[in-house]
Amino acid sequence: MAKMGYKIPPRLNRSYLDHEITLSKGGWAAKPSPIKQLFFIGGGGLAILWMATSSFVSNAGPVLITLFVIWGLLVVFYFGGMTKTKELRAMTVPALLAYLPPKARRVFTRRSSDPSDFYSIVGIDEIEEDGRIKFSDGGFGQVFLVVGSASYLLFDDDRIDILDRNDSFWRKVDANCEWVFITTKEPQRIHHQAANLERRNLALEDRDPDLIDLQNEQYDIITQHVGGKFPSIHQYLLLKGKSEDALRRGQMVLEAESEGSTLMIKEITMLDRLEVEPMLRVFYTDASGEELLSRLAA
Repeated sequence: MAKMGYKIPPRLNRSYLDHEITLSKGGWAAKPSPIKQLFFIGGGGLAILWMATSSFVSNAGPVLITLFVIWGLLVVFYFGGMTKTKELRAMTVPALLAYLPPKARRVFTRRSSDPSDFYSIVGIDEIEEDGRIKFSDGGFGQVFLVVGSASYLLFDDDRIDILDRNDSFWRKVDANCEWVFITTKEPQRIHHQAANLERRNLALEDRDPDLIDLQNEQYDIITQHVGGKFPSIHQYLLLKGKSEDALRRGQMVLEAESEGSTLMIKEITMLDRLEVEPMLRVFYTDASGEELLSRLAA
């Protein structure tokens, strides 16, 4: 039976400090708190008490000492709070300090600029003939065109089956392989239709001018109108493994799911280099229409 709600499961590598305890049966203390949060708040409170009684702060007047204690408690309780991912706010301070310098928040993409910073974001070293992507961090990726089963016209039983299938699927996904879903709005794919028209043209024995004009008209409609003026939504799946073996295991899970059931993924198509590059152009094209990815590779 599909769940009505979902939550973030506990991490497998959680330590003793991540376990939650309840201090009271009622009031604000009834909410479970991790042991690390209690240690942080307790240690911060003791540090403030020591500074107010035994450090240079104790030489100030009562008003200043009171203001210092209030300010210190507010800081301790704020940084001792928990984020949505069950982490202390104090753990985000190093990332904040690394983000504060203006250089860390700006990436220049001028023609005369050093491309190293931009390359660290793009992170693509090579796209092989079969579509295999080599990232700068040592990972490997493969892009698939996917078709799902979601629809506004689903019956309740079908919706429940799809949710159950998704729930069971994500339980067996390897954590060493990232699953990145990319949704774009692009011109409709007309490769098969254009190839079919070409086969008809080659098989035409009677080269009547009217038939040739009719085929040319159909070809123009397919390429200029359907393939150019009528965009549609395309969904891609990028599998990025930390190694080739991790990518292979992720691809095996994807193929097994596609072959075993159509509830989650109805159809998958692995893209080669000629199909991956147009998809990447959606993200790596500047305002003037120049491809940043090709400029970087050059």
